[in-house]
Amino acid sequence: MLPEVPFPWQNSQWQRLAQQYEERLLPHAFLVCGDQGLGKSLFVRGFSRYMLCQNPLKQFACGICRNCRQAGEDFNHPDVLHIAPLEGKRDINVEQIRSLINFIVHTSHAGIAKIAIIDAAHHLNISSANALLKTLEEPTLNSYLFLVTEFPGSLPATTRSRCQRVLFSSPAREVAQQWLNSKSLPESVVDIDRLLEAAECRPLYAIQLAEQGAVEQRDQFLNKLYQLSTGSQSPQSLVSLALKIGESAVIGHLLLTSSILIKSLSSNQRPGESANEIDNLYSLLIARERPTRTLLVELMQFYDAVIVARKQMLSGTNPNGQLIMESLIWRWYQFI
Repeated sequence: MLPEVPFPWQNSQWQRLAQQYEERLLPHAFLVCGDQGLGKSLFVRGFSRYMLCQNPLKQFACGICRNCRQAGEDFNHPDVLHIAPLEGKRDINVEQIRSLINFIVHTSHAGIAKIAIIDAAHHLNISSANALLKTLEEPTLNSYLFLVTEFPGSLPATTRSRCQRVLFSSPAREVAQQWLNSKSLPESVVDIDRLLEAAECRPLYAIQLAEQGAVEQRDQFLNKLYQLSTGSQSPQSLVSLALKIGESAVIGHLLLTSSILIKSLSSNQRPGESANEIDNLYSLLIARERPTRTLLVELMQFYDAVIVARKQMLSGTNPNGQLIMESLIWRWYQFI
């Protein structure tokens, strides 16, 4: 069942698109981008439901017309096509885009619109991105494309330039806190501030982390990272833990850690109690008595290396996760 959208941090984007749709000025193609855990795909599905509704109420789907009932709770409507990488595959292949093109050119069942949603659009390969270009350049009447991605820069410039961008950012902490407080979180979650910190203030990602017990997992990793930094833990033992936790999660932990340390060193302010494990690392760095500028430069270089590692993990080149973990952890060990 689709949750109610827009979420509080999506209101302005929803209102803008709904106004364009009401005035029949809605562009043909959108690039919907922003970090994981902000509800981009849910927004697109909710807005598509509104577009197909026969009796919308104040810019929202009525939920009772024939189209709303036909879409059902899971939003499976014949005038909407969902595309994403196939199970076990990294790329969205050219055959999938050809099926999209064939879908778009046919008449709408409901006589309103045809909507194609491409999730994880950064996984379009060169052939599939090129195949999509003609549809972007020569849209059929009342057809709409939504390309949803966390990495818009990974798409060809020719694709990006033909889409209107809809950008989502993390909400203010107060907004995220208020929204999370209204949800049923696992009993193990006793500190929403720490949960939001681990999720970098991305509310839906915070719920995912809570359900996975990932905050405790993150604390375990950061504790071992601190032990590595003091010499009481070997790099290889931390690599083993990283592989057990998962490369993507560890990359997220390293990005958050280095980002907080960079901000703290730049402002000469401790991370604080809500980031206790990172605060310990901050104390360790200060105790080294190295110039702050040197520490900042090296931390920024490490942060950039983690960004590159994340791109490698998301690439279609079948990356070696263990090698990536070994490289990052050894680089940290040398830096600290």
